[in-house]
Amino acid sequence: MRYILLVLFVTLLVACSRKIAGPNKSTGSVNSSTALVTEVNAKGIQSKWIQAKVQVALDGGGFLSSGTASIRSCKDSILWISITKLGIEVLRGIILKDSAFWVNEWENTYWRGSIEDIKNKYKVPANLGDLQDLIFPTINPDMEYAFEKKDQTILLSQPGILNKRYEISDQTRLIQKLNLTHLDTDLKLDYTDYKLTEGFWFPYIQNLHIRQPAEVHETKLKFTLIQSAEHLSTPFRIPGDYTPAE
Repeated sequence: MRYILLVLFVTLLVACSRKIAGPNKSTGSVNSSTALVTEVNAKGIQSKWIQAKVQVALDGGGFLSSGTASIRSCKDSILWISITKLGIEVLRGIILKDSAFWVNEWENTYWRGSIEDIKNKYKVPANLGDLQDLIFPTINPDMEYAFEKKDQTILLSQPGILNKRYEISDQTRLIQKLNLTHLDTDLKLDYTDYKLTEGFWFPYIQNLHIRQPAEVHETKLKFTLIQSAEHLSTPFRIPGDYTPAE
């Protein structure tokens, strides 16, 4: 349970389109981080509301470490997650700007707390906007980045307490990898299998690696649905007979 929450809070800090050959090569060179971020984000999701379905396999899968996640997201407002196994919901969570809530229907328990609680408990920087940007790859245009070209890859680096480094294809201008480092936690995301869906490019396969001093985990996310919407419902309640999770 601890690792499931860690994956969702770090990276979550979580209509199936036809597959085509791949994105066209971008024409012209880009020589600044500002121009690159603009071009990268223009190829991504533009809708405020987005819904997705994804097959999740933790550490290779298995009955207790795999399931199907339904995600509903409103940019900078809410992230709603429901996890099912064999068609039965076992977990439901909701993350807001300043708080988060989780219900474990398998064990009849719940958790609720602030974003600050998440930061302290899992020793990771938790921010709703950052979590959404990981799942639906976007680069924050308000930050400053170091810009470097290396062969067919462009590197964007953001030093600081949370050290970020994006690896972007110079040909397609799509994010290929994201590396995050914070204290003793390293997180790496590989974005592959990009498909054109509703006019935007999205990586239908995302591989997540988390390394901490006493733990190393790998998670594979395989999306089967990604779709924009005008509005989505995000129902959530904590049953009165559920007990607080430890």
